[in-house]
Amino acid sequence: MNYFLVDVLTPYKVLAKAVPAESLLVPTVRGQINLLPEHTHVIAKLDTGTLSLLGGADDPDRHFSITTGVLKVLGKKITILTNVGEEGKEINLERAQRAFKNASEKLLSESLSDDELLKYRRKAERAQLRIQIAQKFQK
Repeated sequence: MNYFLVDVLTPYKVLAKAVPAESLLVPTVRGQINLLPEHTHVIAKLDTGTLSLLGGADDPDRHFSITTGVLKVLGKKITILTNVGEEGKEINLERAQRAFKNASEKLLSESLSDDELLKYRRKAERAQLRIQIAQKFQK
């Protein structure tokens, strides 16, 4: 029995539209939350992490790498607006590993400004997350 319909959207692409789910695990800036049936209405800021849509017996589970954004829960409709996102089964592991290596090398540079340091830390974090998701869910 599915309780929610979930949309996962980026500025560039619709990652999922009206996907049925029984529960969701969502990374927010205040920690991970688990959305279950009859959840109260919520608007929350998202953090970089793994978004898991658990479909139950009727539908497969789906996992996404997301980078910041907003979550809106209104009744049985959940909308995830993320700045960057990718479904686990679509992640290119080699590309993610290259991105992590490049960001890590840039972080070793002594001539980075504060903005560049933050930029490359976020790139490394995002690449590491994509590697973890790909290794865990591409079987």
